[in-house]
Amino acid sequence: MSKVPVKYEEEEEEEQEEEEDDDEIIGITDYEDSQTFTDGDPDSEAEEGVLNFSDPFSTEVKPRILLMGLRRSGKSSIQKVVFHKMSPNETLFLESTNKICREDVSNSSFINFQIWDFPGQIDFFDPTFDYEMIFRGTGALIFVIDAQDDYMEALARLHLTVTRAYKVNPDINFEVFIHKVDGLSDDHKIETQRDVHQRANDDLADAGLEKIHLSFYLTSIYDHSIFEAFSKVVQKLIPQLPTLENLLNIFISNSGIEKAFLFDVVSKIYIATDSTPVDMQTYELCCDMIDVVIDISCIYGLPQSGTPYDNESMAIIKLNNTTVLYLKEVTKFLALVCFVREESFERKGLIDYNFHCFRKAIHEVFEVRVKVLKSRKFHSQRRRSKKATPNGTPQDPM
Repeated sequence: MSKVPVKYEEEEEEEQEEEEDDDEIIGITDYEDSQTFTDGDPDSEAEEGVLNFSDPFSTEVKPRILLMGLRRSGKSSIQKVVFHKMSPNETLFLESTNKICREDVSNSSFINFQIWDFPGQIDFFDPTFDYEMIFRGTGALIFVIDAQDDYMEALARLHLTVTRAYKVNPDINFEVFIHKVDGLSDDHKIETQRDVHQRANDDLADAGLEKIHLSFYLTSIYDHSIFEAFSKVVQKLIPQLPTLENLLNIFISNSGIEKAFLFDVVSKIYIATDSTPVDMQTYELCCDMIDVVIDISCIYGLPQSGTPYDNESMAIIKLNNTTVLYLKEVTKFLALVCFVREESFERKGLIDYNFHCFRKAIHEVFEVRVKVLKSRKFHSQRRRSKKATPNGTPQDPM
């Protein structure tokens, strides 16, 4: 029978504090002491409970994205397809969500946020429901509208939700997903988007809230439109986005590259791209390339590597239109996917050297972010440690 080593309580507390310090720096803190809000999905790897809303550092590390909308509008299906790799056809068997589910998404150095899936039947504006607590730390609110259904009730709920949320937190990004457009013709898609856009903004104008900006996206889980829409939402939550875009512009202009994306490999969300317009077919090719690389690596990759994607990951795919797709690993979870003409790809040595410089710059951006988070955490801890005594004077340090 093996003996279990026993530690003093003080040593355990010190080790626990050190582990929590390391986790919070990269945004994957397990908030075990926070209030439990829901049981969530037992099959997912999401952490349960909610953040400590009184801690300003926690909301800066992980902004929240709220998924809202009427029942059966497709909110849970979106979450499962984008972040759990569920097949769109399998979502047909999902049960309707009947409680608020929270999931932490910590896939990379830049994508650290929480997804809150709200059941459509919950009236969170009920007086007994503290909606201010929810909106206070929210970075983006995604309202899902079923384009194949009568959306008048959805527009009324959208207006109520946006106006209440804006009063609590004016910095929220309001995103409207006009969902399930796969069953509509192209003309019907455009007409539906125009109608929803017009009605939603007219309601805000009638309420004197013209300064609230709504972004509209046509989405479907049966194509890449939902991934592109989520990419646009997440990019608004990345404070380093202008720096990343500038680095990509410098990289492609000096390498003869036509288009470049910085992808999160796990979710296939692109967190940045250069300033040239994004073509949907180009984005779809990039997503398909990532799938091919991961699938082939899983089959033929070295067993000792332990992961299908590592610092040696690289792929070249030549298309039949004189275009070359070039994928390179940037960080553990990020990949750079480039579109290059065959004649430009002949200077692969130059491209690789410029990529090395780009990769180094990305790591420096991440190091700056870590230092900022450390500084914020240090000041947050100092504020908490300076608790006032009953007579109003600060406590003496122990």
